[in-house]
Amino acid sequence: MTPDYIEIAALERRAMDAFDVHMDTYTASAVLHDIYMDIFSTDLKGIEALSLSFALLSAYREKTRKAWVTAQDEWLYASGMAYDSELYDDVEDSGQ
Repeated sequence: MTPDYIEIAALERRAMDAFDVHMDTYTASAVLHDIYMDIFSTDLKGIEALSLSFALLSAYREKTRKAWVTAQDEWLYASGMAYDSELYDDVEDSGQ
């Protein structure tokens, strides 16, 4: 059974939302980096806390990336659009 327009639109929205959540991890990383640079060599406890935060963020980023890729694949497959799985490698390589 072919998905209808409403189903494809819902899958697209889910993929876009998953992408937004994933990209938010890069915003969080940038903020944490700014804090790190502000307290560099002046607050050892703060640096330790930020190191833990970066580790947690990294694990969360991997989780959100997997959710985004899964949602994106489901949407593209249901819509019949051609796509290349290497598309996702560009995001990680570009540092976004």
